[in-house]
Amino acid sequence: MINAPEDKAGMAAAIESVAYELGGVLGVAILGSVLSFTYTKALVLPPGILAPALARDSLDQALLLAEHLSGDTAVKLITQAKTAFDIAFVTVLVAGTAIMLLMAAVIAQIISRAKTPEPS
Repeated sequence: MINAPEDKAGMAAAIESVAYELGGVLGVAILGSVLSFTYTKALVLPPGILAPALARDSLDQALLLAEHLSGDTAVKLITQAKTAFDIAFVTVLVAGTAIMLLMAAVIAQIISRAKTPEPS
């Protein structure tokens, strides 16, 4: 914004705002999908679960389902669901870090090319 001419400051602000919103939407969509996929794949259900699809839907659904199970099965389901969520959360953190590092490398490459004078 500092480098934008005064007569184009409104346009620069609009572009900045759209880029911010788009980045947020894409981040939530992509990383949310990674979290959901990883949670579903990492969850190991104890035997005797009558609604496995419900437990695999989300951590919240698994905890609600555990309220209606017997003591030992409920404890196992809660433990497995929390472990699966932890695995999924760490996966999202690693994926987000990898994306940030990749983008930093791309930006550094673009900046270095822009600063390199062309031979005459």
